[in-house]
Amino acid sequence: MKKLLSVILVAFLALSVISASGNAESGDQKVIRICQFKVEIADSLQQLAEEYEELTGIKVEVESTSSDGYQTLLRTKFAGNEAPDIFNNEGFAQMGEWVEHLEDLSAESWVGDMVPSAKDGATIDGKVYGLPLYLEGYGLCYNPDMLEAAGITELPMTLSEFDALCTKLEEAGFAPIGLPFGSSYNPGRFMFNVAIAHQENPTEFIEAACRGEVDFVNNEIMNDWVDFLDVCLKHAYGNPLDLDFAGQISTFAFEENAITMANNGGWVSFREMNPEINAGYMVVPINDDPEFNDVLYAGPSTYWVVNKDSAVKEEAKDFLEWLVTSERGQYYLTEVFGFVPGLTTMTVTEEIVGPLSAAVSEAVADGRALGWEWPKYPNGAADAIGDAIIEYAAGRLDRTSFLQSVQDIFVRLSQQR
Repeated sequence: MKKLLSVILVAFLALSVISASGNAESGDQKVIRICQFKVEIADSLQQLAEEYEELTGIKVEVESTSSDGYQTLLRTKFAGNEAPDIFNNEGFAQMGEWVEHLEDLSAESWVGDMVPSAKDGATIDGKVYGLPLYLEGYGLCYNPDMLEAAGITELPMTLSEFDALCTKLEEAGFAPIGLPFGSSYNPGRFMFNVAIAHQENPTEFIEAACRGEVDFVNNEIMNDWVDFLDVCLKHAYGNPLDLDFAGQISTFAFEENAITMANNGGWVSFREMNPEINAGYMVVPINDDPEFNDVLYAGPSTYWVVNKDSAVKEEAKDFLEWLVTSERGQYYLTEVFGFVPGLTTMTVTEEIVGPLSAAVSEAVADGRALGWEWPKYPNGAADAIGDAIIEYAAGRLDRTSFLQSVQDIFVRLSQQR
């Protein structure tokens, strides 16, 4: 009898499992997994995901992590069969590195609306693999209230004027500039980009550098840029080697220093920490030629791409379509995230996106924006350059050895492609 009951119980459990499996196939909720590195929009993006689920019944799971180490995390996820359905890609060299995993998005309705400067970084062999959700830009972000309190009425356009401004801030009791040299990400990308973007033809310069045909040590613009770096280090807030990205954002937001180098996306975080914060952009003056310095730096800092092997890649593409074409999706992109759109179908004003994004949008429209060039570097070069900048800031490299080190990075890493 016991044996018969056991057989019946096993059969019942088996039927239960089969029944549950059938229900899973027909009734389980579909899930789109996003892995992204814009931590400043993490909370708002989660709210958007919840709205999308209410609208469509499709769940969107968002994992937000800092840009430091993002590529390593992504490789680990793919290697461990935990690949996301949508993720960030910086374009150009990085797009080429990941193209075997990417869905061709050329047929999506928004492709024809891409801002021209955003298309090249996402295009390989005529196919578009990435959606430029936004353009980002940067300069030297400053606090107008702190400058006014220090008696400063004009923004610097030359390196000499910038040095004098920092000195005047110090004399008034304010720390001038916060440098996030606690990790390689920002110095190797944003700060060093200034030296590359000012070259006569940045793309040709990078290609020549990879072939070993550029003398960094004797390049005038490179040396001008090191002069600017020296002024920043001279007036740095605290020990810049101890300040990471989070510290950079918070110390500026809480008015512990008056200037930092941050992209326009930082405005969201600044306002969350200090709703009364005031901010604007000044130029990055690397020499004493005001006309030369009169630019900001802008480009599609990252694209959202779709994993071609995702079981929900059609749903992922539908989500991106909704995000950039629906009124609600556009509201989040511009008014909540504060993005300068990467598509021509969306427009922004300062009231919508804040002063930093508005300044970037204006600079792009006026032709006063140089590009974001680091996505064109060999893979790994931006982080390696950031490490070299940290070594220079720590006094372990002099000017010549630093510039030679950066020159060697381009050659060495280009050979590993």
